[in-house]
Amino acid sequence: MAVKIRLKRLGKIREPYYRIVVADARTKRDGRAIEEIGKYHPKLEPSLIQIDSERALYWLSVGAQPTEQVQHLLTITGDWQKFKGLPGTEGTLRTADTKADKKDRYDELVKESFATKESKAAAKPARSSARKSEPKKAEPVESPAAAAEEAPAAASAPVTEAAPVTEAAPVTEAAPVTEAAPVTASAPAESAEA
Repeated sequence: MAVKIRLKRLGKIREPYYRIVVADARTKRDGRAIEEIGKYHPKLEPSLIQIDSERALYWLSVGAQPTEQVQHLLTITGDWQKFKGLPGTEGTLRTADTKADKKDRYDELVKESFATKESKAAAKPARSSARKSEPKKAEPVESPAAAAEEAPAAASAPVTEAAPVTEAAPVTEAAPVTEAAPVTASAPAESAEA
C-alpha cells in the first residue's frame, strides 16, 4: 500500500484551511486518513503551520511520500532537513505575535479612557459659584464724544428700581412662610394704568 503525506482541505469558499494527513494514495483528497499530523492555515498573516515533528519523522522513516506542497511545509518547519540530514533544521517558520489577553486589553483601554477624561477635566477651567457672584465688568467706552451722546439718551429713559430680594427662611411646620415683595414691571406699563 502506498502511503502519502498530503493536505486535506477544509473550510469554505475562499477561506480554506488544511490538515496535514497521512493517507492511502488511493483515497479521495478529503477522504479517510490514517493519521492527522498537522494544520495549515494559509489565509492567516503569517500563515499558521503546526506539524507534529515526531510523527512526521516517523512516517517519513517508514516510507510515506510527502506531496510537493507538504514537502515545502516540512522544509519551512525544518522537519525535512532533519529527515535528510541537511543543515537548517531550525526552519524558517514565522510565528504570529502573541495577542494580549482580552481582559488585560480591556483594563488597558479603561485606564486610557479615565486618563483622557481626567486630562480634559484638567484642561477646562473649574466652574465655581465665586465666579457667578463677581460683578460683571463694564464695557469700555470708545470715545468721550460717544459717551456724551449716550448720556442724554440714558437720561430720557425711565429708570425703575427692582425691589430688594430677601432670602426665604427654611420652611418648617412651626414657622409661617413669608412672601417676597412684589416686583413692578416697568414704567411704561404703570403710565398705561394711570
